[in-house]
Amino acid sequence: MTDTPNTWVAMTAATVTVPASTDGRYPAEGHLIGIGLFIARYEDGRWRFAHRVNAIPAGVPEAAVLENIADRLPAQGMLIGWHVDHALMPTLLDAAATAPPIVAHHFLGRLHRLLRGGVVDLALGHGTAALATIAADMAIRAPQRDADVVSRAWASGRIEGVRYDLADEALAIWRVFVRSAGLAGLDAEAATDAWVAQRKRLRLVKRAG
Repeated sequence: MTDTPNTWVAMTAATVTVPASTDGRYPAEGHLIGIGLFIARYEDGRWRFAHRVNAIPAGVPEAAVLENIADRLPAQGMLIGWHVDHALMPTLLDAAATAPPIVAHHFLGRLHRLLRGGVVDLALGHGTAALATIAADMAIRAPQRDADVVSRAWASGRIEGVRYDLADEALAIWRVFVRSAGLAGLDAEAATDAWVAQRKRLRLVKRAG
């Protein structure tokens, strides 16, 4: 493990399209409304996992997402995503460009440190295919996000479904990476399955209580 990272960060983001202003002064633009992270760490022969998700309703500035997620980004690791160069990074950089300077500086600093560990774009070689399509071919569940559904959730403030989808999508990115990269000898897939099963059991216990 000395020549490979021991932390991997699967990242995804949700956006909505804000319509152009009626007076024509402002064009339609994308608006960041959520980020999902799935963090996997392999240390001392053991896997540790964590979900980190934040999503905001209409009326809350995009900077709130960056501020919430910044401290949750590991200082070192490898970033894994879907269409990283053409979708994820432009979305994050556009949001940072309109954020208060202190928020933008903190977020971009954390992101820069993470990016130094390397980037894997799982979409390379798959053209415009959706993550859900590629994941399904591997018998991996990934949400099929509908832009209109996301926009309605954002506008109504009922954002919980978006949070769940971001969490599920980040997990799917990690699972596709594990299946594709193999991570030979590390039992990453079995460890992930066990972690997910444990989380489900904990949720059932909480609901029953």
